[in-house]
Amino acid sequence: MKDQRKYADRSKYLKAAVVKRRKAVRQKAIKYKGGKCQLCGYKKCLEALEFHHFLNEKSFGISQKGYTRSWEKVKKGLDRCVLLCANCHREVENGVTQLSSKS
Repeated sequence: MKDQRKYADRSKYLKAAVVKRRKAVRQKAIKYKGGKCQLCGYKKCLEALEFHHFLNEKSFGISQKGYTRSWEKVKKGLDRCVLLCANCHREVENGVTQLSSKS
């Protein structure tokens, strides 16, 4: 017997599942990149940590267009990034602070 459920019947559950997965992937990504700002060491609030892509090499966002990516694809994207706090990220983007070759 074919499943008769429709998206509308399950939308609340499905949306919550996507939000939960994205949050888990983001936490895993932050841990993968060291769990703190690579410039100043900030780590108090995970929501204040961001990924800076080198030379505009961003090929996709973790949640771009609602798609999900495998962890392997996410890691490949993260390997082209450095983890920064929001303040350091703004300073790098505006040329106030430079990233060292170690970052």
